[in-house]
Amino acid sequence: MRWRNGDQGYGIVTKVLHWATVALLVAQLAVGYVMDDDADVPDVDCDPAGEDRSGGDTTDAEEDRFDQLEEACEQAQDVREQDADDAVGSAWSDLWSGGGSGSAGGADGGAFGLLDASGGLGLPAWHVLLGLAIVAIGVLRVVWRRTTPLPPWDPRLTRTDRKVLHHAERTLLAMLFVVPATGIALVVGSTDLLPLHIAAHLCFYVALVAHVGVVVRRRTVGRMIWGRASAVR
Repeated sequence: MRWRNGDQGYGIVTKVLHWATVALLVAQLAVGYVMDDDADVPDVDCDPAGEDRSGGDTTDAEEDRFDQLEEACEQAQDVREQDADDAVGSAWSDLWSGGGSGSAGGADGGAFGLLDASGGLGLPAWHVLLGLAIVAIGVLRVVWRRTTPLPPWDPRLTRTDRKVLHHAERTLLAMLFVVPATGIALVVGSTDLLPLHIAAHLCFYVALVAHVGVVVRRRTVGRMIWGRASAVR
């Protein structure tokens, strides 16, 4: 198998870049899904123990103490929820500052900083690093695309199929930059780009469905399988 694309089909480099992109995207989606579940802070009953048993027969001092305990509990819960919402932002800040504590991690890394409690990378940190890796591989793909031609189209593809694949591939490649870029803008505080970030996700999924749909329907996935040469695109 040749390194570059040609009449023999896709080369080794193109196939490696393709499947590396797929692996990174799958990992990013998995981390994002698990991270969202982990970031859900459970509700806490902030009613002080013993308040419900007093039957309202308490002194002013006891009432003040109960109120202080309830207020402290609610404030702590607000902090936990804020830290969970800003988990990725904390990881991003820690990554570039060289820190590892995060906003909720304390000295040992915590749950929402760059490092987790065991000293390893936390999920928000993985989310950030995978996003940067996706941008990097997107750059590599653009550079490689400009230095090597694409192989001929598969004859099983109709004219409409070719148009769909052409636009889907361009959209997917663009989203490798737009989704991480808008995500980074969000974590550094530019919430105005939230609609664009959501729209970029939708464009990515629509293009992905279109791309996979044509490939599966026309049974052309073999052209990207390792070790198989195909003289068609």
